[in-house]
Amino acid sequence: MTKQHELREEPRNELTTNVSVFRADDLSYVGLLLNCSDKGMMFSSYESIEPGTELGLELVDVRPASELHRTGFCKIEVVWSKPLTPSLYSVGCRLHSPCPTMHTMIRSYRQAS
Repeated sequence: MTKQHELREEPRNELTTNVSVFRADDLSYVGLLLNCSDKGMMFSSYESIEPGTELGLELVDVRPASELHRTGFCKIEVVWSKPLTPSLYSVGCRLHSPCPTMHTMIRSYRQAS
């Protein structure tokens, strides 16, 4: 079996913590962040999101054991959305306009992986 050609511009960091994803405009829950890099991310969602959709997101990383709570904001453009299960989708995105805290979060995930 051959490895599929990697289309990403840079490798993604796998997460070792739960990071919740919300729509920034109404704070409705979208899903969980699965991986990320400085230029993109993939998250799970209960809804299929059409490619080309642009969204403002709020990402919340809460680690009760360490009392760490970080919130990052960014804009994304959906590149693809595909079913993981009949009721759960994975959504691949380009990352635009991340706030400084989001950059810090991404760097910390890179160091942890």
